[in-house]
Amino acid sequence: MLTALLTAAIMDVIGGVVTIELREDQVPIVAGLPGVLRMASGPCAVAYGSSQFLRAWTEVPGFRLLT
Repeated sequence: MLTALLTAAIMDVIGGVVTIELREDQVPIVAGLPGVLRMASGPCAVAYGSSQFLRAWTEVPGFRLLT
């Protein structure tokens, strides 16, 4: 979670958009979060969002970054 929050803080300073690949079960959860700019479906769903989105997603139970 610390990595996501640090990324959001950096985005606040320099701008940018985060791109996150989603599992199928995450799509409806992420779709309702603030800061989602666009979502793309397909074999691998993807969400594009602002720093606000990244912060909101860290508050969702079960949030984790995959490396």
